[in-house]
Amino acid sequence: MNDADATIEIRKKVIELIPNKLKGKCLDVGCGSGHLAVELSNYGEVYCIDIEDSLIFEGLPFRKADLNINIPHEDNCFSLVTATEVIEHLENPRHFLRELYRVLKKGGTAIITTPDISCFKSRLYYLLKGVMFGFRDADYNISGHINAMTDYDFKRICKELNFKIQYIEHGKSLIVKLVK
Repeated sequence: MNDADATIEIRKKVIELIPNKLKGKCLDVGCGSGHLAVELSNYGEVYCIDIEDSLIFEGLPFRKADLNINIPHEDNCFSLVTATEVIEHLENPRHFLRELYRVLKKGGTAIITTPDISCFKSRLYYLLKGVMFGFRDADYNISGHINAMTDYDFKRICKELNFKIQYIEHGKSLIVKLVK
């Protein structure tokens, strides 16, 4: 599976995890080109944020933001927040999860994906090389992966924040569905 196919598979899974009756404001954090944001428009008004504007679709409201600082939106304003392959690029994942919690409405859903360092390939690579696959020097220099997250990390942080973990899936990416 190449990177483009993997990205499509992640988007499909995120869409599957969205509650059926969801209607309301959606935020795509780290929106990239905007492919997921376009699909989210079926669920309500969509807003996009990222460190740089790479949107290839017109009409999507975009705000430039450094997610290491904050999410530039009001408290309790989104029914859904997605963050696909974002958290591993951030200096403080705990701060980021606090920000997601802050901008979500009560009962709102957050869906987060990140490279799964607990998969067999990553574990074997770590055993043989002493470095987590996806977090090697090349990954740091090319894609900016700086923080690996495990399901244990999510469970611990979410317990602190009173986020409820509704779903976790392991694979090429770790997929976590949270409810406020």
